[in-house]
Amino acid sequence: MKFIVILNNKGGVGKTTSAVNLAAWFAKLNRRCLLVDLDPSASASIHLGFDKSEQNHGTLCDYLIEENRSLADFIYPAHEHNLFILPSEPALSEFYDEMLQDEEAEFFLERADFPDKYDIVLFDSPPNMGNLALNALAIADYVLVPVQTQYLALSGLDLTIRTIEKAQRHLNPSLKVLGYFGTHYDRRTKVAKEVYVQIVKQLKSKVFKTIISVNSKLIEAYGARQPILKYAPSARGSKEYRALAEEILKKIRL
Repeated sequence: MKFIVILNNKGGVGKTTSAVNLAAWFAKLNRRCLLVDLDPSASASIHLGFDKSEQNHGTLCDYLIEENRSLADFIYPAHEHNLFILPSEPALSEFYDEMLQDEEAEFFLERADFPDKYDIVLFDSPPNMGNLALNALAIADYVLVPVQTQYLALSGLDLTIRTIEKAQRHLNPSLKVLGYFGTHYDRRTKVAKEVYVQIVKQLKSKVFKTIISVNSKLIEAYGARQPILKYAPSARGSKEYRALAEEILKKIRL
């Protein structure tokens, strides 16, 4: 099993969209993939049809509350064959932090908690560097960073890089940077092109060749509660996420 964290301290960079659509493409490409939603906004869960306010399914928060239950009891099959999800809910962050204080534990999720039947465990981390994100970094093999192709996103990238380096020093010396990829790329604008050139200049070979463009079908797919490959398989967004998934699989040799 390969554990991959999608991480960026800034919101709105396409982190959750990327988590859902990469997970769906990994599954479509015949890898069993578990998407773990660590974001209390539960956007990845909702994207795949698991909205706690609409249906009474168990979540990661319930797993933390209920003693003597296996993590497998809170994992559900999603849209695609080979695609599974461990859903989140808004109470997750507050409850997780309270448990850390009460139990005096370092983290609550360990690699051994996960059933050994997936090829990839993909974490959608919250857009901050709190305990949930650090827990994911502590048990992961790789971290994958989406970078929005706008100037403001570049200033926030330094904090993400410093957090990864801190995790490597203090939590997980085996953690590797899988790479960076551009998101929200608008081919019509000069700014997007200039920012992408800067990204490549700064990060060099760590940048994946595939760029995720601005695509309205990605937004519509969220509203339809489906991955893009199911909602609009011929859309540019679907093709780009397939290309990125294939790049990642080749890099991790899976």
